[in-house]
Parts: sequence; structure tokens; C-alpha cells
Amino acid sequence: MSTNSESATWTSARNSLSILAVSVALSLFTTAYENSIIPLFASVPTLKYLGHVVHTSTAFAVITPNLSSSKILLILGCLLLLAPHTSYWISVHAARFKDPIYSPLVTHALVLAPVVYFSVSLAMSVDPTLALIVLAANALQLRPLLMLVFSALSLDASNSVIFTALGCVCLAVYGGIKVVVDRHSAHPNARNTLSIAALSVITLVFAALLSLNPALRSPTLVDSIVTPYNSPTYPLRILNSTQSKTGVVVVGEILPPVDKSSTHLHSIRYLRASHSLLGGVWIGDGVATLDNFPPLTDQDGTPLGDSIYSAFVLQEAVRLVNSTPQGRKGECNHALIIGLGTGISANAFAQQGIATTIVEIDPAVYDAARQYFGLSDPGNNNVFLQDARGWVKSRRTMVEAEDPSATKYDVVVHDCFSGGGVPEHLFSIEFWDDLRTILSPEGVVAVNFAGKLASDSSQAILVTLLRAFGQCRAFHDHIEPISQEQFHSHFVNIVFFCSPSPTPLTFRPAVEEDYLHSYLRHHILSSLDKREINYAQIRDSSIWSATTEEKFVLTDAHNMLNMWQEGDALDHWKLMRDMVPDVVWETY
Repeated sequence: MSTNSESATWTSARNSLSILAVSVALSLFTTAYENSIIPLFASVPTLKYLGHVVHTSTAFAVITPNLSSSKILLILGCLLLLAPHTSYWISVHAARFKDPIYSPLVTHALVLAPVVYFSVSLAMSVDPTLALIVLAANALQLRPLLMLVFSALSLDASNSVIFTALGCVCLAVYGGIKVVVDRHSAHPNARNTLSIAALSVITLVFAALLSLNPALRSPTLVDSIVTPYNSPTYPLRILNSTQSKTGVVVVGEILPPVDKSSTHLHSIRYLRASHSLLGGVWIGDGVATLDNFPPLTDQDGTPLGDSIYSAFVLQEAVRLVNSTPQGRKGECNHALIIGLGTGISANAFAQQGIATTIVEIDPAVYDAARQYFGLSDPGNNNVFLQDARGWVKSRRTMVEAEDPSATKYDVVVHDCFSGGGVPEHLFSIEFWDDLRTILSPEGVVAVNFAGKLASDSSQAILVTLLRAFGQCRAFHDHIEPISQEQFHSHFVNIVFFCSPSPTPLTFRPAVEEDYLHSYLRHHILSSLDKREINYAQIRDSSIWSATTEEKFVLTDAHNMLNMWQEGDALDHWKLMRDMVPDVVWETY
């Protein structure tokens, strides 16, 4: 009796551990899969229906007949070993249809759904009742925890390594089960046992080959030693591709077309994080300076031209404010950059003799700006590679404690736009209150945002900034004048200039020294008065009320910014796909 009880307990414990292992493995796969396709689809399109696909596949596995455990493991092993290639190539071809909803959905259905289905089927084959209890939480619920663990332990194994490891485990367990079953059969077959054992050895050898050979492991260049990489089908060169904190960070160059007939953007060097261009500069024939002044160069001495985005230059108008005591005297001693990009504004401030502090969450972005985009050395203790929320909070504590080492900043450039949106925790009233504390009494903040005017997200950002600082003025960065219809139907880069100063903000005319020998700076800064956006274009004053305003104030407890930006993020994905050829997004 005691032996039967112990056997039942052992069986129950084994089943529980097996189902838990399947659930954790599925969460690992889902997390790696998500990360592997975000460079092609961006975050919002990827996640929009990912949960629905997981839930539907789970339900389908629960209600359909199950195969034997060994067959499921064999199928899963094959699917997982192929996942680095299927997830990439199916995403590539689906994305070419340029639909931010159906393109990722097709990829989910063809790559994610089969793995979820067979994983759940495996758990059901072990113990249907127990599997339902464990799967009720669903594999998606473990993903945030796994991401937290990986971040805390600095585990940054590539997605292809995770796919390969999981596939090898499945095939190894499959081989083990077949060996055990054969040994306990009425007519054990030594040849079968030897063949299955050999299968397990072959699996380990295959895993080693995949790990050692990047070309077999994954079709992408991430962590590959083959850089710079020249595309065989398009005038495209990848100088660096790194898996980092915010995703895949790529430095690439779109070179001039051989036949000179292409109308696509070319002669640029760009910095990309996942499916978003963080910035870029002109190279080759695109390099031009006022008065033929020697251009900026990268660490290898390659000449670099103006920024391909004029918003970064528009942000520099923060120096032109002349309504504050510092502005009237032309005194701007300390600048803070939150969100570095390619370092356009940071370099300009350095050239103007302003001590500049940089806060950038991704070390790979900072390294790229230094090596490939000519960012000068900011100096000791002026670079902080961390999330700005915690950094600003700690600086506020230092200021309030009257720490003599705590700097108060005369100007702040806040540019955290990426992937079709901005991080909501860096736009709440609590964040702006912290930032205002480390700003000099009449300092000025330049905040970059991209979206459609009169959208909920645009209104929320304006209302929250006005609540935090008291006054703001807004300007757009378009090279040419834009119509009222374009303001509301097109993506527009808006830079808000805000200050706690009691004096209304005014800007002095730009002079030659402000241009730093740049044609783009001359064009943008000299036409500042033609770029202003009236508040009425962002919020409808005819229906505005105190109640409406409260709805749009972003707080840590009530922050709808991520949800409001969803539609804009989908439009931004299509805009990026139209801006540069598909091959640029497919090569990383």
C-alpha cells in the first residue's frame, strides 16, 4: 500500500514538474519569438494580436485530440530548430504587404501558433486536468517575469540560441522516451535503442554547429563577425548590428544607386533601433557645409553631413530664447540631453561651449553616436546610461538636499520618440515635476513629439506640459510649409518649448554663429517664426473645458498615453516602410 502511495506521489510530482517545464519553455519561446520579429514589425503591430493567437491556439489544443508525447516532442523539436529561419523569412515576406495588422498576424499564425498548439498538447498529454490549471494563467503571464529575470541577471542570449536550445531539449527528451519505451517493451530491439541514442548525440552535434556558425544559427547579422556587411542585392552597407537593451541597434548606410536612376533616399548613414530610425546624417555627395567649412567626421575620419531629420536641429532653438535673464545675456552654461539618438543636439551644444550631460538608456546607441556619428567626448561624469526616470528622480533628491555637486540645467532637450511613440513614464506630471526641480528657475525644456495634431496623445502631452511648466510654445520641423489638412492627417514632428519662467517665452533671431556652418541649421533656425503651431490646432478650443483638460493630464496613476498612441504607431510603421526600401528593414 505504501509503495503504491509513493508511486502515485512521484507520478503526480513528475507530472507537475513536466507541465511547469512546458509552460516555462513556452513562455521562453514566446518572448524570444516576440523579440525576433519586432525589428521587422515594431512593438505595437507585433503585440496587437499576439495574445489572441496564443489564447486561440491554446483553446484549440485543449479541445482537439492529442498525439502521443513522443510524436509531439519530435514535431516541436523540428519547429523550434527551424524557428530562427521561419520567424525571419515569413516576417520578411509578410511585411512586404505593408499592412501593420495582417502582416504580423500571418507570421503569428504560421510560426507562433503551431508551437503554442503542440506545447499545450504536450502538457495535456501528461495530465489534462493539471495542464488546464497551469495553462489557465497562460504562457503570456510568465513573459514579464522572464524579461525581468533576464534583465536582472544580464542574460542576453540571442533569440536564435533560445530557439535552438529548446529544440534540442525536445529532441533529446524524445530520444530518451523512445529508449525507455523500447527497453520496457516485450521485445526490446537493441538496434532501435542504439539508433535512438545516436539521434540524441546527433542533436547535440547539430546544436553545436548552430551555435558556432552564425549563418546556420540565424539569417540576421546580430552579433555576427561579418561586419561591415554589403548587401548583394541593394546598395546597402551594415557597419554594425547589435542586440542591446532597446532591441536590435543597427548602423547602416544607404549608398548611391549604381545606375543613378533610383528615386529612393540614398547617401545617408542611419541609426536604427528595432523598427525605428533614431537619426541619420548625409554622407558622400550629400555632405555640404556653409563656406566650405571642414565637415564633422566620425572616428575613422569619414566626413559627415547634416542631419536627415530637421527636428534635431529645431530643438537647438532652445538656445535662442531671450526672454529669460540667461537668454538675454547669452549665458547658457549647462545643458541636459534626455535621449541621445545620433547626438546632433549634444554635438551642437558642445560646439557652442555648453557643458552637456547625456542620459541615454541604451549603451549601444551611445557607442554608435561616438563611433559612427561624430559625437565628441562629453567628459568625465557627463554620461549616464540608464532610464531617465530614475536618474532625474535621484538628481532631484540631490538638489533638494543642497548637494554642491548637483547641477541645475539652463536648457534640457527631451527626445525619447522611438518606434511610433514615446514612453509614457517619461511624460507624466510627476516626471515633469522632478525635471522642473533640476532646471534653473528660468530654464527652458525642448520636448520632441511626433504624431497627428489634435490626436488624443498630442493633446495629452500639451496639456500635461502646460500644467507642469505654466507656458509652452510649439513649432513644427517641416522643410516646406504644410497645410491645415496635412497637420491633421500626416505625422508631424512637434517640438514644445516650455519654461517655468513668469515671463512669456520669446526667441531672438538666429545669427551666423548659431548655424555652425550647416545649411540645415540656417534654413530651420532662420525660419522659426514661420513654424509656430497655435494651440487651437492641437486642441479644439470650442469644446474645451476644465473637465476635458483633466482627462488629458497624464499622471503615474492615470496614464493612457500608450493606448492613445496605438493608432499613430501603426501609421508610423507604414510611414517608415514607405520612407526607405524593404531591404533596409530586412537587413540587421
